[in-house]
Amino acid sequence: MNNLKIKKSLIPYLSLAAIMVASASFSSASFASDITHSVRSNAEQADSSANYFEIGIMYAIGYGPSFGEDGEWSNTDPVINGSYTWNNFFIESYSESGNGMAVGYNAFSNDNWSFDFTVTTDWFQYNYDNDGRYALLNHEEDLNELTIGGRLTGYIGNNIVQFAINQDATGENNGTTISALIGRSWQVRNWNFHGIIGAEYASAKLNDYYIGVSPEKASYYTGLDAYEAGASVSFSTEFGVTYPITEDWVFRATGRIATIPNEVTDSPYYVNKDSVATSFRTSLSYVF
Repeated sequence: MNNLKIKKSLIPYLSLAAIMVASASFSSASFASDITHSVRSNAEQADSSANYFEIGIMYAIGYGPSFGEDGEWSNTDPVINGSYTWNNFFIESYSESGNGMAVGYNAFSNDNWSFDFTVTTDWFQYNYDNDGRYALLNHEEDLNELTIGGRLTGYIGNNIVQFAINQDATGENNGTTISALIGRSWQVRNWNFHGIIGAEYASAKLNDYYIGVSPEKASYYTGLDAYEAGASVSFSTEFGVTYPITEDWVFRATGRIATIPNEVTDSPYYVNKDSVATSFRTSLSYVF
């Protein structure tokens, strides 16, 4: 698959304007949530998500481009999922999502559409599929930087669509991400299957901040060439299943595939320059 290289810095802002204009006619009625949570809960229309909290454990394995020859990785992490809504303000966190924790305000919504202003610790989709290998390079201390943006969610038939734009709020990289996702779920007895496909744009400033090599650094390290990363577009798809073992215990399993753009893997930091990252996650959670 050829990677799309975007040159114009105006694209993120034009996209945000389009999202806000398209949202202007929607009335305030109810709330949506992160699409990864909506498809797992088999949501069929915009609705106020019940306040809830769950904890558990997740095991993940994967393969993708890396800074060494071996691109395989595995880890075990805690699961912390939950949401709370009060007077249109909300806080949510889903371990199965690549978007980190989000705090926001639901500006307006109706039975089919919802628009939120958000402050979040955006992870980037292809970074999430690559186990953090992307952002842990030049600026490990800045992992999960705060971003501000907007999120538009639509319920069209049996499908859920979600568009989001996030802009660096710290001034460290001034980077931008834009994502578009579509997903749906299928109920088979107590098994809830789901699928999501999507695309994500990352600005040149964001990519270069993490995997660019300045001329000064290149001159300091032998064998390291200078590199200025460009803007990029990545694509992802996932298929998963959620099964309530009991009223309180929930089992989940998800497989994901994401393209890693050439603008990222062309960085001299990468030794394994595979253009695809795969991952599989399984978790067991207790819902309070």
